[in-house]
Amino acid sequence: MRYNVAQLLKDETGQFRQYALHEDIRALDPGIVPLSALDGRIQMIRTADGILVTGTLRVSVELTCSRCAELFSTALQFKLEEEFRPTIDIVTGAALPLTVDDEPATQIDEHHIIDLTEVVRQDLLLAIPPSPVCRSKCAGLCPTCGKNWNEGRCDCTHDELDPRLQVLKQLLDE
Repeated sequence: MRYNVAQLLKDETGQFRQYALHEDIRALDPGIVPLSALDGRIQMIRTADGILVTGTLRVSVELTCSRCAELFSTALQFKLEEEFRPTIDIVTGAALPLTVDDEPATQIDEHHIIDLTEVVRQDLLLAIPPSPVCRSKCAGLCPTCGKNWNEGRCDCTHDELDPRLQVLKQLLDE
């Protein structure tokens, strides 16, 4: 996901380029298990300070259900919007000063290359739900024996009341 943007940096503000993206991201992050290639379209727009990269990307990933602990696949779609700033002046070749807000992931290197890898990794991790569920009516696991309730009920009795809620039960009984 590397793009040479030397020509775009020489263009006037407002000029743009569009690219189709189809990338194998199996090595992107050990915590992400992609089931398909990363697909989408990105647009690079010349700004006064650098290059704004926008786009909508899609990928199918494997997740673990937070209720039943089973693996399942889900399609994710996320938006990419990040401004990249050059580290070298395209005309003079002089090093440009970096600000405190400039992250290494959003810098255009000395060869005028934008690397989208880290930005895509971060946006993809943010697109993953914090508590993914395999389906909306997932029954989860029995807290006593651990049986997956999606496969059927267990023989455990669940009459016990959480001791923290015992006071509320007494109020209801009055």
